Amino acid sequence: MFVAFVSWMMFAFAFLYSIIVTVAWWKGELAAGPWEWLWIGLLPVWVFVYFRYYSIFRPGCRACLPPEDKPTGQRLGPRAP
Repeated sequence: MFVAFVSWMMFAFAFLYSIIVTVAWWKGELAAGPWEWLWIGLLPVWVFVYFRYYSIFRPGCRACLPPEDKPTGQRLGPRAP
């Protein structure tokens, strides 16, 4: 569990740092050297990883579906809520 947390935090910091470097380069505030180009180049990779594994758009995501243990639909009759 600790390894997963540390991995997620490393991913989050790398993703945010890539965004910071890319925006600074885009605005012309940063002369991009080899390390900056590395962070700029990794930004699409971080975006792909985010959408593939962490976002609600990942395959098989059930975050927006109703729970399976509760029935869905409208109930009619005298015992309806």
